[in-house]
Amino acid sequence: MATVESNVPIPSDRIAITCFHCGKPQEVGRKAMSVTCKFCSKSLKIENLKIKDYQARRVIETIGHVTVEPTGIVFCDRLQCDGLIVRGKLKGQVVSRGPVNVASEADLKGDVAAPSIQIGPGAILQGRFEIGKKQEGS
Repeated sequence: MATVESNVPIPSDRIAITCFHCGKPQEVGRKAMSVTCKFCSKSLKIENLKIKDYQARRVIETIGHVTVEPTGIVFCDRLQCDGLIVRGKLKGQVVSRGPVNVASEADLKGDVAAPSIQIGPGAILQGRFEIGKKQEGS
């Protein structure tokens, strides 16, 4: 027997996102790269980021996934995303709503909060890790 969801289905050209700032869900166009939250009016990036070089930023925020490639070196105060793959070096506080994957050649220094983490043998980790809790926006 099929279960019926109480929510109205999302059209195929739309995706559901949750704002990092106010925590409210909303629908946006599937091809959108950034939007303004209709509840708190803050800007939200939706794109997936691949970092292949040196990046020093205060904040990296995206509703998409972030990948730090083997040649990537990232220094940031806060990285907030829906999923993270680290193959290079990352130093900063990480808040992920999705899984975090740390490859064996990675160097991750900083506090990490995520629902799950996968660590390759030989990866360098330093910091505090909160794994398994539902992540809310900061």
